[in-house]
Amino acid sequence: MTESARPKAFWPKQMIPPTPESFKELARDGGERLAAVSLAQIPAIPAGAKIHDNGCGSGAATTVIMASVPPEVAASISITGTDISRGAVDSYRARAAASSWPAEGLVMDADSLSFPDETFTHSFGNAMIFVGPRNNGVDAVKEMYRTLKPGGTLLLNCFGHSCVLEPIREASRATRPDGILPQWNSFEEWTDPSFIAGIVEAGGFEKEAIKVEQCHMFVNVGNYERATTLLWSMRGMPSGGWSEEDEEKWDEAVDIIRRELQQTEGFIMHDDGTAELKYAVHVLTATK
Repeated sequence: MTESARPKAFWPKQMIPPTPESFKELARDGGERLAAVSLAQIPAIPAGAKIHDNGCGSGAATTVIMASVPPEVAASISITGTDISRGAVDSYRARAAASSWPAEGLVMDADSLSFPDETFTHSFGNAMIFVGPRNNGVDAVKEMYRTLKPGGTLLLNCFGHSCVLEPIREASRATRPDGILPQWNSFEEWTDPSFIAGIVEAGGFEKEAIKVEQCHMFVNVGNYERATTLLWSMRGMPSGGWSEEDEEKWDEAVDIIRRELQQTEGFIMHDDGTAELKYAVHVLTATK
């Protein structure tokens, strides 16, 4: 099939375009909140720490780390942020420069780190292990193990439950033929804490040195009507792409998401039209 003969993708007119800015708006400060609840599970960062922010993105974890340490400790630590995305690293570098972080950003694959053995005292993968690395993250954990100093700390996290998944599925079942589900599946295998623990053990850490805490966090999603439209726009598309029927039933689907989300545990609706969602989180710590 020639390029000119290839059918064009259909985009519902109500859809918010899937730009980097839209995804950032959808995430809000979730990355920082996830990092904060995770960092609370380990002892305070000590003076002289050498930290790897693996899958650093624009710097959510580094932001929380720097906010957690007093000035005298901040002056003595070093942070290396790595990400396979050059755009993310560029954003990280800009944020580091603007915030005067003791940090550098490098483009690097988590499955193949170029650092020497035993480089870091801490290795932190914030919202990283379950979204990018191959082999369910085992290869990435092997690299984190290799580059940690003896006695070093590994800190990983994943969502124990995503409160938005079932509302999206319900909207899809109700408005699409044969109950077609959206392409996004929220990485359901990660909801079992033994899954992430098994991956870290397969990556080289001793079973007795691994601990998984079940925590939770709240994220203010901003204006609720806007947030639910964003959610359906970014997460609602099925594997076959959007259809004209999706456009016709767009308002119905978004209304279902709004209704169902309000029934989720911990949902808070504020008088100003903003809302907070509660997310379950698994935080894993391990010592080399």
